[in-house]
Amino acid sequence: MPDSIATIFFLGKSIFLITNIILLYIFLSSRQSRLFHVMAFFLTWAGIFLLRLLIRPLNLDPFLDSFIMGSLYLIPCILIFKETFQAKIFVFFMNYSLTQLIFLIFLYIGKIFSPEKLKIIVLTGLILEMASLPLIKRYVKTPVKDIINYINQQHSVFTIFPILSFLLLAFYTLQKIYIVSVFLTLVLSTILIIFSYYLIAITISGTRRQLELELISKTDSLTGLYNRRYIEQKIMEEYKRYERTGLEFALVIADIDFFKNINDAYGHDCGDYLLKTVSEELLKSVRTYDTVSRWGGEEFLILLPSTSKKHGVNMAERIRKTVAAGRYNNGNVSLSVTLTLGVYVVKSGDTLKNMIRNADMALYYGKRKSRNCVISFDEIK
Repeated sequence: MPDSIATIFFLGKSIFLITNIILLYIFLSSRQSRLFHVMAFFLTWAGIFLLRLLIRPLNLDPFLDSFIMGSLYLIPCILIFKETFQAKIFVFFMNYSLTQLIFLIFLYIGKIFSPEKLKIIVLTGLILEMASLPLIKRYVKTPVKDIINYINQQHSVFTIFPILSFLLLAFYTLQKIYIVSVFLTLVLSTILIIFSYYLIAITISGTRRQLELELISKTDSLTGLYNRRYIEQKIMEEYKRYERTGLEFALVIADIDFFKNINDAYGHDCGDYLLKTVSEELLKSVRTYDTVSRWGGEEFLILLPSTSKKHGVNMAERIRKTVAAGRYNNGNVSLSVTLTLGVYVVKSGDTLKNMIRNADMALYYGKRKSRNCVISFDEIK
């Protein structure tokens, strides 16, 4: 390797390394102590230094040596950050490709257009890249985080893109053919790779937005529970399953006792807090495949699939006891709350309106009877 390129390589490697490390901290979430971080990077650097001494007789190409040794910094990356292995691979090689691209572009510019100022041009490029890190953090961090979250959900195929980019840049670097046609090919290839990142980020962002809109359309904004429209759809789906299989299901309507009095005495903020807190208790009390919804006001409708009358009443009783046992503290206000619950188990020929009406009738029977109780529809006949 010519002396000028060797000088550039050794002067720029510190900036190159620091930039890569900073990029890791921009896109990944760290764990362990700061001392552990320092030791991990230092020991990796020391290991690379010793390894270079051992392989010096092989007289490797300096650029090839740089790619091999630089890749070893993947070790502290894996140890320090808490994302999945695939996400760490993605970010590491994406960063490495970015810094190598900047180095390579300015190296080509210098060799082609101003060989006598090659050192200044390359170092300027590396410094500009480091100076751009705040902009990368501001404008690039979010879309990259979207991709990382997607990869964390076991979509490891996306790790291919930065690895291919890394290998492509390594190929162009090792060719050492500094002509305009090769430079243009490099630039166009890089644009395509960056554009693929952009398309991935846009697709993931659009998918996430669509899921958010779907979630908004079927949930209650205050409690986060499912809303009336969604629970009605679920009940009809469950009824169709009942017609096919004969497996019973139960509906439970729960109402907070004396909720209006609480609102009048302590204000709507306290009432909202109570609705949210009781909603959390309901979710904790049911099974993972049950569906809890806010039916309206202080009423909740719960769908219990594969549930007989006995088990439906037992489930409702467990919910009642759980809520009654709690103390609900909102600022200086400490309240105890009870629920009245009505239970109805599906029968052949039922309609949605009929099922909900019967559960509601059981609820209001309990309201008239004593409150803080569980009433099955069969009890009011």
